[in-house]
Amino acid sequence: MNRLLYRIQIFRWIVNAVFILLLMYLFWIQVVKHHYYNEQALKQHCDSIPLYAERGKIFDCKNRLLAYNERGFSVRIFPQYVRSIDSVAEILTCYKLSPKDKLLAELKNQKHLFWVARFVDYEVGTNLQKDLMKYKFDNSVVVREAIKRIYPYGPVLGSIIGFTGIEGGLAGIEFSCDQYLKGKSGWEILQKDALGNKYRWPSYRICKSINGSDVVLTIDLDIQQIAYQLLKKYVDNLQAIKGSVIVLNCEDGAVLALADYPDFDPNSPYLFPQDYWKITAITDEFEPGSVYKLIICATALQSEQMDLLLSQKYNTSSGYITIGGKKIKDVHNNGILNFEDIFIKSSNIGVSLLTLQITPDEFYQMEKKFGFGTRLGIELPGEAKGFIDRPEKLTPLRFANNAFGQGIRTTLLQLASAYLAIANDGVLLKPYIVKSIVNNNKIIYYGKKEIIRRVLSEKQSKMIKTILSKVVQEGTGRQAAIPGYEVCGKTGTAQKLEPNGKYSNSKSIMSFIGFFPKDDPKFLIAIMLDEPQKLRFAGETVCPLFKELALKILYLNTHYPTNLLTNL
Repeated sequence: MNRLLYRIQIFRWIVNAVFILLLMYLFWIQVVKHHYYNEQALKQHCDSIPLYAERGKIFDCKNRLLAYNERGFSVRIFPQYVRSIDSVAEILTCYKLSPKDKLLAELKNQKHLFWVARFVDYEVGTNLQKDLMKYKFDNSVVVREAIKRIYPYGPVLGSIIGFTGIEGGLAGIEFSCDQYLKGKSGWEILQKDALGNKYRWPSYRICKSINGSDVVLTIDLDIQQIAYQLLKKYVDNLQAIKGSVIVLNCEDGAVLALADYPDFDPNSPYLFPQDYWKITAITDEFEPGSVYKLIICATALQSEQMDLLLSQKYNTSSGYITIGGKKIKDVHNNGILNFEDIFIKSSNIGVSLLTLQITPDEFYQMEKKFGFGTRLGIELPGEAKGFIDRPEKLTPLRFANNAFGQGIRTTLLQLASAYLAIANDGVLLKPYIVKSIVNNNKIIYYGKKEIIRRVLSEKQSKMIKTILSKVVQEGTGRQAAIPGYEVCGKTGTAQKLEPNGKYSNSKSIMSFIGFFPKDDPKFLIAIMLDEPQKLRFAGETVCPLFKELALKILYLNTHYPTNLLTNL
């Protein structure tokens, strides 16, 4: 009897132990591993699809569309769910999405999801969906809504607007304003049956997408198109490597046009060299040549020896000056010059004589005041800061070279900004290109005039304006003159460095920076042409381009007489 009771007791212990282990196992599965098994179940019965946010549009200053979205469809295939390879291939071939032989090969060889077309027209995608549902292939061929970015003006605004990829903006405004344009994507969970068919289920969660904000630029499309077409004409006719044009609103520093040529078409960016994707006017540094003489002129006007420098004569009649054992020459023999004539006739000798009476530190501080050697902070990617020598590096020869624009590097935007300060009576403004950012009809950012600092007094700026107006009236910039308007400007013909470190006698970068009218400036135009082959000096190349562009801008804004445009 005792033996029987003992066996029964052992059996109870075993049953209890099994029951306890079973409870522990259930606890392990249902509590500890709950999330794991829940995820496995969801993978079998549910599918999460993204809800893409619509990217914001880009407008010019007059609310004309520069970039927008076009709705269509993408087409993908789950080959493991395809019942009839031949039938699917036949349907897709009818819609001209891919050659039949290629589709058959992919359907046979591919084991996982693959793309057939990343974007097809909305009408094509809608009809394809109907056929797939009709023949019950909609579980294996997935047709989902997709969005394509459209740039209606192509290369006219290529580098400024940039383009997008799967990961967002990749160049231009699309890149720099990506955080505002892209919005926030969401997701939706669908019920999935054994055949892969998907259904919406009321209890499943949806995270709605948030569309991106619209960006309004300061660019005036009319001026931009004119600037691009004229730049293209001059680069091609003069057989230059490339060129850039910047048009600024003198009153607030807004960028009205920024054109590079050659540029690329953002609708098909990968057909162009990647070097074209950058914004040359703000990314490329170059030795500016005589347009940089503005800085030594401004330095002299703030020097303690200003009265002496303004009153004395500068003898350039020998045709050269020797500094540091090197000869510095002028293209023409300019004889004896006064202070204004140095800049009107663009005399390298005269500028070199000025550097013998001005300290390198005074010159360096003036460069810094005008913003050279630093980024201006415009809302575009890739802005270069340029290069200027520190005063301790300026030997007498290097100082003279720097003063007439050799040995330093600037961007066209920096030069435009410096001359804009003179137009604004000595106040340096920050150029800007984003006018506003709008989300759900509410302005969340508003671009406006921003003063960086005062670099010169109003009196000193007016003295420089007088000199710059004489450059156009009687000096190297005569071909930039506009009938009925007093233009202020300066030419630059900068020799390029050869690989051996010597300056070329045949390769130059030519520039002209000008603003008008003198007493109440409205527009500033900065132009750069790289290695024009047909003509030798900036006065013959960029000045005519400046004049033609300025006249057309005036016609757009003031109904300037058309008879003055007929011969252009």
